[in-house]
Amino acid sequence: MKFSDIFVPRYLHSVPDVRMKAVGKMKDTKLLAQIAEKDSDDKVRHIASKRLDDLKDMRGVA
Repeated sequence: MKFSDIFVPRYLHSVPDVRMKAVGKMKDTKLLAQIAEKDSDDKVRHIASKRLDDLKDMRGVA
């Protein structure tokens, strides 16, 4: 963990596990799409992509 992690949103944290938890709770589809495309960790990108798909499915039901 870096000192700067105190001042950034959780999805920008230096520890991938923290980013994964934050991404798993997000509802901002634009931000999720950016994370799914550009995050440095494969697992975080996968979680973001899955969360994005889940949100799209939820909108289809509503």
